[in-house]
Amino acid sequence: MQTEPLNVSILTGKIAIATSALTHGLFATFIVGTTLIGAIIATVAYFNRKEPYMRLSRTLAFTLVLTTATVSFMGVVLVFMLNIYWPRFWSTIFRIMFWPFILEATFFLGEAVFIYAWYYTWAWSALDGWRRRAHLSFVWTGAFFALIAMVMIDMTASFMLTPAPPESTWAKLFNPTFLHLDIHRFFGNLAWAGFALAGLSAIGFLRAKAPEDRAHYQWAGRLLFVIGFAALLIMPISGFLYLRQVRYSQPQAFFTLMLGDRSALFDLVALLYGLLVAVGSLHIYQTVRSKTPRPATFDSFMPVSLAAVAFAAVLLAMPYQIQNIPYASLFTDLRINPLGKMQPNKYIALALLILLGLFNLVYFIRAFPWRRIWERDRWEGPAGRPAPYLLISLALLSIMIYLSMGWVRETARAANGYLIYGMVSIEDEAPTYQGE
Repeated sequence: MQTEPLNVSILTGKIAIATSALTHGLFATFIVGTTLIGAIIATVAYFNRKEPYMRLSRTLAFTLVLTTATVSFMGVVLVFMLNIYWPRFWSTIFRIMFWPFILEATFFLGEAVFIYAWYYTWAWSALDGWRRRAHLSFVWTGAFFALIAMVMIDMTASFMLTPAPPESTWAKLFNPTFLHLDIHRFFGNLAWAGFALAGLSAIGFLRAKAPEDRAHYQWAGRLLFVIGFAALLIMPISGFLYLRQVRYSQPQAFFTLMLGDRSALFDLVALLYGLLVAVGSLHIYQTVRSKTPRPATFDSFMPVSLAAVAFAAVLLAMPYQIQNIPYASLFTDLRINPLGKMQPNKYIALALLILLGLFNLVYFIRAFPWRRIWERDRWEGPAGRPAPYLLISLALLSIMIYLSMGWVRETARAANGYLIYGMVSIEDEAPTYQGE
């Protein structure tokens, strides 16, 4: 408990916790997605024993070692920030969610141990037999532990927005939005990690000098893009189910996000999602256009698809409550934009983005013989050089949408004055800053 006030603005505490929490969460979600992708790639490498898969899986293992060390440090920073700037909130949520926090820390430790073992026993596992099987089990165990750690944190995060009676263990753990948030974040982690790893592969491609290295990074970027883009197309479905549950469980928070003074943040998320599908579709167009031969209907379908995706992205991002956009009053007195209505306009836009994105992804896969979409081939030359920059753009956009979605969920509580909705208010923490 704080013994004397900090004598700083509460805005300082908000900035401190937002910065540390979002940075920690950015790396933590990347690790969850990357361990799953790494486990799949390592399994394929185990069975086919092909060098590209073995090289990619080792690269993913090294990436996980670096990010696991980073997220450990940022987790400590986050706990320090909570204790310094939000001690009343932290003591309350830690008391209520004691076991999820303990289990999350335990499973994260186990995840780190097995990820490090996966990387540092590479030479040890080179021989056939039980060592290779044990080595593969390391990454799958690490992926399992990472998923369980995510589940524990999702229980806490969902409880803060849609709390259940804290004296009921099962009710507070399996609160109204827990399952919906967990499913949404599962696909979100795959999308974010897939695009981030594809962006790193694109950087490797641009920096590579040897043709075989260019071929490897080109193939890796192609494979990881497919994973990220496929997960991206599922996200609106799980996100819709999550928002619907928020609407029924916490109507005031839902109204704040969809029609209230924070609805501009939801429009920002919609804009970023539309850009992700549009840039991903443009990457497909740029890549497939350089292929010979390519699918017969590609040249006639893709320009129309790109135009329709761009239209849907604009429609999805259009605001409904114009005056909720910062500084909008300087340019217009209009309050309502009929085109920004959720029903049916934004539903139509989302349906177009998902459907056309799926068609575009099918064209992308069909442009390569089945074995070549999954296997490395020779470097295809400068014709595909715009593609790496689009992959890097997708990685940057995925960072932006992750940060925006975290901001949206947290502001659904904070905009109504709560740290735990209906239980702990921001005003309860006022003595921490200015005293009693």
